[in-house]
Parts: sequence; C-alpha cells; structure tokens
Amino acid sequence: MNLAETRRVLAEAVAATDPRLQELLDYALEGGKGLRPTLVFLCARFGIYDALEAGRVAAAIELVHLASLVHDDILDGAAVRRNRPALYRAYGTVPAVLTGDYLFATAFGLLAKGKKAVLYTVTEAIRSMCSGEIGQLKGGLAGPEAYFTYIGQKTAALISAACRCGAILGRVKRNQQECLAQFGWHLGLAYQIVDDCLDLFGSPERMGKPCRQDLARGLLTLPVLRFLAVTPDAACWRERLARGLEAAEMEELVEAARGLGCDTYTAAVAADEVTRALTALDRLPVNPVQDELALLAARTLAPLEDPDCPAAYPGMTAAG
Repeated sequence: MNLAETRRVLAEAVAATDPRLQELLDYALEGGKGLRPTLVFLCARFGIYDALEAGRVAAAIELVHLASLVHDDILDGAAVRRNRPALYRAYGTVPAVLTGDYLFATAFGLLAKGKKAVLYTVTEAIRSMCSGEIGQLKGGLAGPEAYFTYIGQKTAALISAACRCGAILGRVKRNQQECLAQFGWHLGLAYQIVDDCLDLFGSPERMGKPCRQDLARGLLTLPVLRFLAVTPDAACWRERLARGLEAAEMEELVEAARGLGCDTYTAAVAADEVTRALTALDRLPVNPVQDELALLAARTLAPLEDPDCPAAYPGMTAAG
C-alpha cells in the first residue's frame, strides 16, 4: 500500500451520507504533502508489516493532523490554508469545529482496529499537541527553551509518533523503535523551524498562506528570538512587540533581522536538527529505507534554498 492507497482509505473512512457533511470533509482533506503517512510506511519497512493495517494507521495519523489544522486555524484566526480560505472562513466556525471533531473521532475509529501500542502512541502525541497550545496561550514564547518545547509539542510529537507507529507495525526491536522516533522528533523540529523561517522571511506565494502571521499573533519564533538576542535595540523592540506591531513595523523588523543574519542563523539551526535526525538513523542496522528517510529529511531544508526566501544557508545539501 502506498500514499495513493492511503488517500483511498481516507476517502472511505470519511464517506458520509449527509451531503453537507461530506462537503466539509472533502474540503478539509484536500491538498497536503502526506508527510506523516509516508513516514508510517517507510518506518514499517524496517521490518515485516501488514499493508492494510499500515494503511489504516497512516490514514488515522493524517486525520489527526488535518483535524488539528482545522482547529488551529480557528484558534489563530488564520484566513488562508493551502492557498484557499481556511475551513471556518469558508463554512463558518461551528461547522469547522464539528468537522475537526469528526476527523478526530474517525481517526480513533481506525486506530481502535489495531494495536494498543499504536493507539497509545497517537493518543500521547495528541495530548502533547494540546498541552503545547495551552502552554503557549498561557505564557507565550519567552525564550529559545520555551520555543523548542512548544514546537516539540506542536509539531515534532505527531511526526515522531508516525515514525514510532510505523516501527511498531514493522515489529522492529524496541531500541530501533526509539531510534526511528528520535529521527521523527528531530525531523519535526527542523520542519517547524523551516516553517517559522518562511513565515518571517518568505512570501505568501511559497507558503500558501499569509506571512508574518506569528508576528501578528505576538508569537516569538526562533528568528525573532535571535533578533532580540543580537540587536542593540532589543528593549525598544520588546516594548513594540508587547503592544503589537503595525504592518510597517513588521517589515522593519524583518529587514533588521535579515541584516543581522537571523535568517541564516535560523536555517543553520534547522540544518542541525536534520543532522541529529540522520544521526538517529545511523544507529539502526543497515537498511535501504535509511536512504529514503535521509532524502526526505534533506528535503525539509529545500524551501530555504528557494530564491523567494532569503534564508538560504550556505552549505545545505538538500535535494530539490
């Protein structure tokens, strides 16, 4: 079973008799890179696995991801997702909330048919995602440590869970499951750091959504934290960030951050996380799948090499 088959399982899982509900579900499922289902299958290939079971788990994890996006857009007030209006903007907040809930319920229906260890792994990832969002709402991101805790819970937890679930399905040894989970964790951190870099320095065309959204929310991501650490005007900028930035001030901060090398610094940190992910892979017995996972990890950095994003880090070897 491959990614196309996973999409078929997804479509079957969310098939509804109510046309209105089906319209909402189809809208939520459209697009996406399929990263998490791909990781389930790749990691399962380290051992011997049942393709149908892997397809159910891959589909369930993708449904969890999509449900979280639906809810996140509402919480963040995001207008655009994947180059079109966010679900709640297109259909209303209440239908969007219920659609997200429906996706979560469908995911657990799929997981209930399989291994308890997989169900536990995904449940813990969801708990982590919710904990991260609650923590961010309470206190914001005051420094790098809080930032890495947040993106670990928000993004890396589910990507790591996808890898661990694949390993569980492949019946690989416990220590090998841990290595693959660690690979997913560092890959997830790199993925989110790249996304945060693009949000600040990139273009809406590349992101498929408006940029500077984290700044607009007062969320201090890694490039902004780096800027505050190196700019001589940190006190002034902290005051301005605390009261909220106007559009012109955001562009002023972006240019100042670029001038101080905060773009290349952030890209370098992302590259370090990819290196840590590859180190986790190296601890595994030799397997052809390692090359595919390594290529996938390298591609995480590829958007930083695009001319639309000034955060190009010299020395990156990401594949296109």
